Formats: sequence, structure tokens, C-alpha cells
Amino acid sequence: MLASNSGILAAIIGYGLFLWLGLYLLVRASLRVVLIRLAVAGLFGQAAFFLAAALTDSVADPARAALIERATWWTAVLPLAVWFHLSALIARAARQPIVGQAFVPGRALAGYAAALLLITLGTATNLFNDYAATPLRPGPAYLVYLLFQLVMTGGALGHFVLARSALLTQPRELAGLQLRQLTLLIGGSLPFALGGLWLGSRYLFNLALTPVPGYGLLFCGLALLGYGVAHYGMLLDGQNIRRDFLYTFTGIALLNVVYVLLLAAVADVSAIGLLALVSLVTLTHTAFDYGRSLLDRLFFSGAERTAREEAREFATALGTEPVALPFEAEIPAPTLDPAVLPAAEPIAQPDGAARMKSFKSEIRKALTSLKSPPRLVNSPLLALRVVEDRLAAQELDDNRLNRVAVLRELLIAQIDLLRPADGNGPRVGDAWRFYNVLHYPYVREFSRKGALAEARRLREQRLREGQRNPGDLEQVLSWLADVDEDTFYKWQRRASDAIAEALWET
Repeated sequence: MLASNSGILAAIIGYGLFLWLGLYLLVRASLRVVLIRLAVAGLFGQAAFFLAAALTDSVADPARAALIERATWWTAVLPLAVWFHLSALIARAARQPIVGQAFVPGRALAGYAAALLLITLGTATNLFNDYAATPLRPGPAYLVYLLFQLVMTGGALGHFVLARSALLTQPRELAGLQLRQLTLLIGGSLPFALGGLWLGSRYLFNLALTPVPGYGLLFCGLALLGYGVAHYGMLLDGQNIRRDFLYTFTGIALLNVVYVLLLAAVADVSAIGLLALVSLVTLTHTAFDYGRSLLDRLFFSGAERTAREEAREFATALGTEPVALPFEAEIPAPTLDPAVLPAAEPIAQPDGAARMKSFKSEIRKALTSLKSPPRLVNSPLLALRVVEDRLAAQELDDNRLNRVAVLRELLIAQIDLLRPADGNGPRVGDAWRFYNVLHYPYVREFSRKGALAEARRLREQRLREGQRNPGDLEQVLSWLADVDEDTFYKWQRRASDAIAEALWET
């Protein structure tokens, strides 16, 4: 019975697709990005729309079908306003960064206000749907809803076109990926609008047309929109998810198909049963790592949990590709002679101050991650031109693992350049301070507390062996342990800033 109802099957496929898209962003992306939060809300809203369509079409009792339609009317309205708002943010992001900022343009507020009005009237009255009719039929104001749909989808398309035009004025190496995603968003807006018109016209004029083409156009367009928005939002957060997205989608799709076919082979599956199966498979396999994190709390210590979490993040990061940095070299690279290291104030032109500050912050993060590949694998510095050049020079495959190795070598080489030109004599004192505060904590992996403990161990060993003079390592570690904490971190910051400025032009 269910196999012969193509409309219900199409709605169930759409439900599964958008449920997975929303879950994928929820577990993979950083929710500090406003675009991602809106995309998650929009995708779950679309999943609810297809769920409502499948439930309404599968219920035989007209009264129950009308009740479901009334309760879920919001799913046909609110996601449209969300997509419109999201497109306005993308148009603004093409002109200036909005990561982490809350921004609701006036036109988006107007869209939400109209949506709220339509939801209220459509739920409480028969203006848009005549819930008393059997079968259900459009109300006298249903054409107003179709107009709202056209304005929201047309406005979103216009925003995407404006965003693409703005990106065309930016450097190709920085805007290339975003341009491709905007082209995808523009392409997705068209079938989305056509699918909505097909379903709306079929319902409004009571046409004897199958809903399958409408559903097909709708969720194909929405799939392009969902993927495009997910990819675009994560590009702004420094992640190119194309490979991981396709890999994860293929796995979830195959699992759903296998489970559905196995169940259909042994039983007559109802729409409710199929919806429950698709929900369970999609939820459990997409949020699998969350479940493992909860179990880890029962079976592993804190340090083990942290290591396992880092391993999972490491595996996930390997599925993505580095994204070009939004930094532009605007200052000359200074010498790394420790005697003339820069003062605490950054040397940057006013219009590049923010980018330089961000770049220095990323360098500091990368230096502290030298001993942890799972942390370094997420560094946006992997996309530096000098990393790509070294990768090509060493004839290595271009992947995150090799980029991590090259970036680590590059940073260690920059730390080595902080060594005084005259390396003879004790490795302590002002001439060595910038080299020591980076080399020993991050390359040799001695924390300040660890340095003190190791210095004591070396001293005890020296005394047992009857040696009077401390070795170089003992001297350095004792010196590091004696440095005032505020001074120690000030020296680290100045040294890392010097490295950042040296790499600014490379």
C-alpha cells in the first residue's frame, strides 16, 4: 500500500534528508556562527514540513488529517522566513564578516512579522485552509500564502545574487570557494520556488496532478540550499566540508536504504513505521559520537576521555580541507635578531590591524598545539601559502596530515631562528629568553611545573654521580622555573608575535 503512494514516499525521503542535514550541522559545525544556527533551524523546520506532509497524507480519518494540518501549518510558513533571513545574512557576509554576530535586517524582521501573522491566522481560522471541509481544501486567503512564498523565495534569490556580485570584487583565492557555494545557492533557489508553486497550485486549484514532481523539485532545491548554506557557513568558520559531507551523506543514505529494504522484506511497512525507522537510523548514526562521549563518562578517566574526544575530532577534521586564510600581507617581515625583537605593540597598518591581530592569535594557538596533532589539524594556518609551497617542494600528497607535519616543521624552524647568533656559553639570560620560552614548553614539552621537577631530577642525578657543574638542560630548566609567571607569558607573547610578523609576507 505504502509503496504505491508516491507522495508519501517523497515526503518521507524529504523528511529523512532534512533531518540528517540539520543533525549534521548540529554535530559538525560551530554554533557560534550565526549562519549555522539559522541553517540548523531552517533545516529542522523543513524536516518538520515533510514529516507533517507524510503524516497528513497517511491518515485515513479526515478529522485527524485536518487536526495535523492545523497543528503543523507553521512548518509551511516559518522556514520560508528563516531562509529569507539567512540569505540576507549571506548578502551582508559577502561585504563584511558576521561570524559570531547577531544581525536581523529590517526586511528579515518584516518577513518574520508576516510569518507570525500567517501562522496565527492559519492556525486559528480557516482563512488559508478550510479545516471543516472533507477532503481538506484551500481557504479564501490561500493565494496570500502563495504570494508570501514567492516574496520570500524571490527575495532570497535576490540576496544570493547580490552576495555573488559582491564577492566578484574580492581576490579570487579568498572568494573562489564562496562563489561556488553562492552559485549553488542560486541554483537551489529556482527548483525550490518551482516545487513550492507546483504543490501550492495543485492544492489551490484542486488539480489532478501527482505531488511527486513538486516534492522532488522542493527537496532537490532545498537540498542544494541546505548544502550550500552549510558549506558557506562553515567556510566562514574555516572549514571546507565537501568531502566529509558527501562521505557522511552516502553512509547515512545506504544505511537507511538497507534497513528499509530489510524491514519491507518481512513486513508491510506503514508510513508511521517508516518515519520512525528513518528517524532512528538517522539520529543514532549521525549523533553516534555524542552517545560515545556519554558512555566514556562511565568507563574512562578524565584524561582518557579527553584523549578519546581529541581522537574523534582528529578523525572528523581529516575529512575536511583547509580553507584559504582571510589575511593579507601588508607589512614587511622583520628580522628575527632577538636583540631587536618587536615591542608589545603590533606593527600593522591601521586597515590591516584586525587581520594582523587575528593572524597573531592563530600563530599563538598553533604554537601551543605543536605537541598535539589533533589540535593542530584544525588550524587555519594549514592553508598558508608557505605551507602549500613546502608541501609541493617535498612532493607530499596534499592532505591535512601532511600539512600538519609541514606546518609543525615550519613553526619549529621559526622558533630555532630565535636562537642567538652566538650560541656558545650558558643558554640562559636575556639573549636566550625568547627562544627558551617557546622551545622548551612547546618543542621539548616541558611545562613550567614540569621544568622545575625535571631540573630537580637532573640535579639529584648529577649529585649522585659526583658532578659539581650543572648541564645545559638543568640550567635552562631551573632558569625557566625561576622566571616570574607574568614575565614568562609576556616573553612568550612577544616571541610568538615576532614569528607571526615573519610569516606575514610568506
